[in-house]
Amino acid sequence: MHTPKSMSPTLSHKDLAGLAGCSALAFVLYLNTLNAGFVYDDRRAILANGDVTGARPLAHLLRNDFWGTPLVDSGSHGSWRPLCVLSFRLNFLAGGLAPVGYHLVNVMLHCVATWLVFLVARTLLPSRMAVLAASALFAVHPVHTEAVAGLVGRADLASCVCYLLAYLSYRRHMRNREWGSLLLTIVLALAALLCKETAITALLLCALCDVLSPVGRENSDKRRLRSLSILGFTLLCALYCRLSLLPRPSAAFSAADNPTAHESCLWTRTLTFLYLPVANFRLLLWPQELSFDWGMEAVPRIRTLWDHRNILTAGFYGTLISLLCRAAGLRRSATSLDFAELANISLPLLRRLGGNSCHTWLGLSCNCHHQLSAPSYRAVSAISTSFASAKSSSILGTAFVVLPFLPASNLLFYVGFVMAERVLYLPSVGYCLLFGLGFGHLWRRVNSSRRCRLLLLCGLGVLLGVQALRTCRRNLDWRDEEQLFRSAITINPPKALGNLGSVLSAQGRYEEAELALRMALGHRPSMADAHFNLGVVHQKQLNFSSAVPCFRRAIELRPQLSVAYLNLGTSLISLGDRRPEAIAVLRTGARVEGSGVRDRGAHVEARYTCYLQLSVLYRSEGRLQDAAAALRESLKALPLLPPKQRAVLHLRLGEILAELQDWDEAEQQQRWALHLQPEQGTAYVTYGQTLARNGSRLAEAESWFKRALQMAPLEPSSHHHYADFLEQQERHHEALSLRLRAAALAPQDYSLQSCVADALRLLNRLAEAELWYRKAVTLQPLAAHAHANLGAILQMRGLRQEAVACYHKALELQPGHAISRANLARMNVRKDENE
Repeated sequence: MHTPKSMSPTLSHKDLAGLAGCSALAFVLYLNTLNAGFVYDDRRAILANGDVTGARPLAHLLRNDFWGTPLVDSGSHGSWRPLCVLSFRLNFLAGGLAPVGYHLVNVMLHCVATWLVFLVARTLLPSRMAVLAASALFAVHPVHTEAVAGLVGRADLASCVCYLLAYLSYRRHMRNREWGSLLLTIVLALAALLCKETAITALLLCALCDVLSPVGRENSDKRRLRSLSILGFTLLCALYCRLSLLPRPSAAFSAADNPTAHESCLWTRTLTFLYLPVANFRLLLWPQELSFDWGMEAVPRIRTLWDHRNILTAGFYGTLISLLCRAAGLRRSATSLDFAELANISLPLLRRLGGNSCHTWLGLSCNCHHQLSAPSYRAVSAISTSFASAKSSSILGTAFVVLPFLPASNLLFYVGFVMAERVLYLPSVGYCLLFGLGFGHLWRRVNSSRRCRLLLLCGLGVLLGVQALRTCRRNLDWRDEEQLFRSAITINPPKALGNLGSVLSAQGRYEEAELALRMALGHRPSMADAHFNLGVVHQKQLNFSSAVPCFRRAIELRPQLSVAYLNLGTSLISLGDRRPEAIAVLRTGARVEGSGVRDRGAHVEARYTCYLQLSVLYRSEGRLQDAAAALRESLKALPLLPPKQRAVLHLRLGEILAELQDWDEAEQQQRWALHLQPEQGTAYVTYGQTLARNGSRLAEAESWFKRALQMAPLEPSSHHHYADFLEQQERHHEALSLRLRAAALAPQDYSLQSCVADALRLLNRLAEAELWYRKAVTLQPLAAHAHANLGAILQMRGLRQEAVACYHKALELQPGHAISRANLARMNVRKDENE
């Protein structure tokens, strides 16, 4: 396939200006995304992904899916995109979790993609105006907003860039069949595949481009066959590695994600899935209604042949097939009746026979009417090439739409969504190329009319302006989650309202959250997440009796939801008289395996917390053996816990074993905790406390307290617990210095300020102790014991009236405060005074 006549291989000044203008337009339109945050899937893919934040080694990028879940896990999504995750990790190393850096990279990738669309259009479209129209439309199209403004859309952006580079590299290879450009094509195609799975079609597109190109010189057929064989072999190897060597998802997608895939009626599945490409194409044509999620019933299923959408389906496929057949037929005609080749054969024979035209020869018709002269051959060849190039461009433009979309269409196999706007990012390249092709033909037709050209330019300007305004407005929806979910209420009300309720609950807007969640359940009563979030709203409002049935309903709908067990157990504990029931719930939640859960990290975190809560309950009831057994079980059941959390389990187990006076085992648990978290000062303190219980190892215990201070010199608890140890040894002056240091590090901590006062009291520095007790009262003015402590020190200093006032205040806050009543009795204060 030759470059269109008007497009030279090198870029002119006008081309460079157009390329820069389209890229700048893409950048300017998405400037308002730079102040956006992490929204929706970004939280799980980036904030909660240890592969991004460096919590896991770099090699885990090859073992885990896009969301950080091991590929072998039953709940893995199966999306293996290590290059995209690597780009997130580089973002994290450069700027931590500041969202502006991530958004800037996305915007720059969109600019690069726009630039590449311009270059691709130059290889296919007939005029500069056609190229500008195609690339400008790509720069402003609103359907791209999810891919650019949503950070997880980077997979689509990066794969599109590599996809287009692979195509351009292969175009270069087709000119001279050099090995370097072919190898570069394969590397870029595989890089696109490592960014997103739909890019597997890049090699198919390159092969189709080669097949459609005419033979240009001797031995080119053999070279083309060699190139196509290499492409085919590479494609088969990539498919084998992806489908056979890498684990595939074993968990079926939920009915909420793709309800049609779970439909039992074959007729309904067929009609609906055939309609989905029509619905996606409608988003390209008229991107007015956009949504962050198209699951559930956002696209109602087609259950009958009389549904009016079947007419759109029939028209869409009929038009597509007729256009392809027409293009293929004309291409076949142009190939089989190549006028240049026909002239090469027929004209010499005609010359011998005395003829002077190839108009008719052996029953074949040629309309060129050129005479037997050397220039006629060139003219005929130019007509043939131009004729074939236009048809090949339409086929390749259609291929750019169809091939990248097929893996996500649900037509070949089921995927985990009905529709997704970011999936249309790469297919939209083909849509823009076809638009440019049509605009170019119109531009050439009105070549002689300046007025018609002006009208055509005005129409293009209006279209681009409307699309640009829609893009800018849509970008604002992706700025924060509340606006994003509100924007989709009319399209997918249950999902949008359910997510909105969760966001409002996190903001403390409980009444609005409850209203949104109840509306979501009104649309879809079987939403486990909505029931759970409604329970969380009640729980935050301390309405535990209302929260309990919500959590129970969530568990009934989704038995693997471990966090629902955790919150249910917490609510039962808060009700006071249902501790045995809470223990049973927490035990069940801790043992939920979570087969098929998508967010394995959150599930393991919930189980870990269930085990901790269970051990606290057992310990508070004096069931130390049961508490130790729960913690031992957690260490066996949760082998994939992060080191920090495993260290906490070992520390808690060591404390309980110390209470059971199992000193050897307690010390062993503490040492394991130190091994897991050698930089954590808390582990050294706990180990020191364990050793301090053994009177013969006090010196060793003190050495661990000192290590804790070295490891965490700014940690108040390290100073506080070391001071406790020193006071037990009656080293009050040393303890006081540590108390003062702890209080200085945490000036708003009531207990630390009180401890300083207690230390001063033990040293009989009563005036100073009084000042610290007064400071403690200002930190907790509604705490009865704070006023009682102040009263005690005032009583010791002989300030009777002030002491009595403090005791009265304590009794006012807590009428049954025993210490205040006892001290008033010792002071012989009459009952009526006490009243």
